[in-house]
Amino acid sequence: MYVRRVWAVLALLCVCVLGAAASNWDKNDIEIFELQQALEQSDGPSANFYSILGLRPSASLSEIRKAPDKNPDVPDAYKRFERLGLIHKILRDERRDRYDHFLSKGFPKWRGTGYYYSRFRPNLLMVLAFLLVLSVTIDHTVRVYNFRVNQKRIDNLRRSALALAWGAWFQTPKDAAQGTKPKSVPAQKKVRVPLHGFADMPPAPPASAVAAGHVNWDEEGQKVRQVITAPTPVSDAVRVVDMMVFGDGSMAVVDESGEWLTIEPLTDAEAPTLSDTWPAVLVRRLMSRTDPPKPEEPSAPTTEEPTAPVETSAQPSKTSIKRRKRT
Repeated sequence: MYVRRVWAVLALLCVCVLGAAASNWDKNDIEIFELQQALEQSDGPSANFYSILGLRPSASLSEIRKAPDKNPDVPDAYKRFERLGLIHKILRDERRDRYDHFLSKGFPKWRGTGYYYSRFRPNLLMVLAFLLVLSVTIDHTVRVYNFRVNQKRIDNLRRSALALAWGAWFQTPKDAAQGTKPKSVPAQKKVRVPLHGFADMPPAPPASAVAAGHVNWDEEGQKVRQVITAPTPVSDAVRVVDMMVFGDGSMAVVDESGEWLTIEPLTDAEAPTLSDTWPAVLVRRLMSRTDPPKPEEPSAPTTEEPTAPVETSAQPSKTSIKRRKRT
């Protein structure tokens, strides 16, 4: 589903790019292009509507309206005026502004299927390379965004669980406690927390402010206490989960199957890289399929040993939770 959405976005971008690149000239523009092209073929590439009449581009309308025989200094002016009477009409109406625009910006050239500017035109390989870079950029951006969202959610969930288990002043250092002191940390405590934590839970103070000693820990504790003591709205949409918080700050949550799963913070070292984008994943999958299968080593015979009965409890210990994570 994710790949389909990425390709749908790419297809939409391609349509927008191609639609913006296509130039739809009107009939007046086509007429101007054809006259200019014929004029350059007969009088040279530097010829234009003004030079053929012996005028400057800044000529006034009265100068343009003069008959060719009123310009004796221009050789064969009458003959040229007869041949290019349409040019004279264009320069006398609103089409002159359009012609002046192309005269200053450049005229497009005929390319077999239409008039196009003589600019860089990428070939198929360049277009495919551009689409590849664009898709990788979008893929990487979406992955990083989702990672940051999950990182904030997990951090908010952990902070909410710590606040319920250790009290509102859970993050206050012992040597910085003022006023209300943080409670003693229990070895383990089970709490019920909203699935994504408290929505109004304040973030942790910046590390730079903590190192500089500019954090008012009593004020931070008051903010947390207001959040955890506020009445929680009863709604079926807000899911509450059971969490076990241990004395060292580690914690676990009960999933839908009743298993305890550890909840660890996401670090920046785990952020997505370019090696996680779809081209790199596709290459790894293709290479894994082409690699020859490794021969299976014969396994040594095993002897069954009697196992001692295992005691179960309603609240798992920290050791049992970590063991389940490894398996």
